[in-house]
Amino acid sequence: MSESTPNPYDAGGPLPAEQGFRPPDEAYREAMPDFGAEHDPLVNPEAQGFSGWSFRVGGVLRRGWQQLLVIFALSHLLPTVVFGALALAGVVASGGIDLAGLGRTGGEELIAALGATAAAYVVVVLILQMLGYAAATHLATRQAAGLPVTVGEAMRYGLRRMLGLAAWQVLAYLLVGLGVVAVAACCVQIASLLGLIPVLLVATYLMMVIALVGPAFLFERRGPLRRSSTLLHAAFWPTAGRLLLLGLTLAAGSVIDQVAGGIVTALVPAGDDAMTVAVGGGATLLTAVIEIPLTMVMFSGILITYAERRGAEGPASTRQLVEELAR
Repeated sequence: MSESTPNPYDAGGPLPAEQGFRPPDEAYREAMPDFGAEHDPLVNPEAQGFSGWSFRVGGVLRRGWQQLLVIFALSHLLPTVVFGALALAGVVASGGIDLAGLGRTGGEELIAALGATAAAYVVVVLILQMLGYAAATHLATRQAAGLPVTVGEAMRYGLRRMLGLAAWQVLAYLLVGLGVVAVAACCVQIASLLGLIPVLLVATYLMMVIALVGPAFLFERRGPLRRSSTLLHAAFWPTAGRLLLLGLTLAAGSVIDQVAGGIVTALVPAGDDAMTVAVGGGATLLTAVIEIPLTMVMFSGILITYAERRGAEGPASTRQLVEELAR
């Protein structure tokens, strides 16, 4: 009898089969102690200032950098590389861009090419990037609340939100573009170099105005453009300082792109289409790989900045943000 009965405390015995059961979220909430507003993992109290903000930005990365790396590799790295390779192959296959010919035709071909490229970018890159952004927000928020979450669950959430998020982002970028073009038309013609200063200032300001559109849409689901502007101007200088610091990651990405373009120009002999595609594709891949950590930092900073502004408006907590995200 004793030989046929397995010892339940035997570490070498077989484990019971996985049944796929996971306790509901409420069970985790009850088991997780409430550390109070001062130690909320996402909502930074105003009293803690920049140090609390930077600590929480790092906390998002410390808790889930591996899962975030997977999400951004699938949603940012892969689409960017594919789009870059297709665009490069298209330019090479068409024999390059004939600037003189474009001037003779009045620019119609250039406008058509730019329109087709923009449409392809939205479909191939932007929508998938918004999938990844929504998925990362879902994952980081649940991790901060001590709730279980997998990359697959986060990606499924991103699928449900990516089209709406992409639509708002396109609208936001169009508004920024129109504002910059309007200022450029007034200022650059007056003084070519000095006129660039107001253009850069307006572009920077408008980018800060739309910076919180993503989390405003995902958490509140109403008027994200207006909410992003409201949150920025409620405490303009502290919020602008954080956003400008995060903007340095965009500047770093631009520098990397320029360096990669210079490498392609220096290494590829003129007329060698195969080498152009190979080196250009490798440079695109290298640039995308380097930019993933920058994207993760940018994402974390935007999330914490939004949560900080929500906490300044009124009572807010990570648990509340989780509930809003699930609606």
